[in-house]
Amino acid sequence: MRPATLLGLAGLLVAVVLVGGCTRQVDDTRMAPTATPATVSVRAPVGRMVQAPEPVKDKFLLYNQLYRSGQIAAVRCSLPDAQLVNERAMIRYATAFVACLDRAWEPVITRAGFDFVRPSAVFAAPPGTRTACGEMEKDVYGMYCQDNRGIYFNWPEYVVEGSYDQKDAENSVQWLIGHEYGHHVQWLTGIADQYGERYWAARGAARQAEENRSEMQAHCFAAAVFGANRETLRIRGERLAHYGHPGYDRHAADMVNFDRWMRQAFEARGPAGCNTWPAPAKQVSGV
Repeated sequence: MRPATLLGLAGLLVAVVLVGGCTRQVDDTRMAPTATPATVSVRAPVGRMVQAPEPVKDKFLLYNQLYRSGQIAAVRCSLPDAQLVNERAMIRYATAFVACLDRAWEPVITRAGFDFVRPSAVFAAPPGTRTACGEMEKDVYGMYCQDNRGIYFNWPEYVVEGSYDQKDAENSVQWLIGHEYGHHVQWLTGIADQYGERYWAARGAARQAEENRSEMQAHCFAAAVFGANRETLRIRGERLAHYGHPGYDRHAADMVNFDRWMRQAFEARGPAGCNTWPAPAKQVSGV
């Protein structure tokens, strides 16, 4: 369900189109000059029908005000320092990071003209867990569900042994949650609804391309957060090299697209570089 502001915004846009694109009609017979008896017959002008322009196709995907709403806020994050070795520690850490993302994203969402609504919760979801969107599958690490605005976290996949690896675990959790929060941003701004329309209308490779655009955009939104918060999240050294995404070989051939989208979002520090929807299919593979 879309927040009220999106519905209101859609209505407002329709109103603007109708007022701005149509010539206002009047009753031509009442405005016609009175004929002079037995001399000249004056005919009322014939009105020309003006048709309202068609709604812009994929308006929320291609021309979303979010892309022009500026940089994401740099915020202070108070994150737990307990080792990420069990469910309680993982969910506590992920929930704290969502609170950081709330503060970072709210100003940008509001400037774009949408209502800001927080995700409902971070839920522990090992494989087999029943979620509001079905069963959590084995190879899925995280999932955002629009039905209840919940972020589902397959936390056992992020457990690492030894204190030395805890920083890598934190980085990976931040990236996953940042990505799933990106899907929440898509829902808030009407992108998710129109993506769904395009996805179900497509077939085969075209459908996969639509899914790639959605996933790459969610990655891109996460990278924009890291770029805006490179100081507050202390993204430097190895973390800077990967822009908060440790474990990927950024020079691998199949990661070229991923690298390009992440780089431009990180440097822009906002969603301006994340419009994946007009991009050719070959430019959004590698998610």
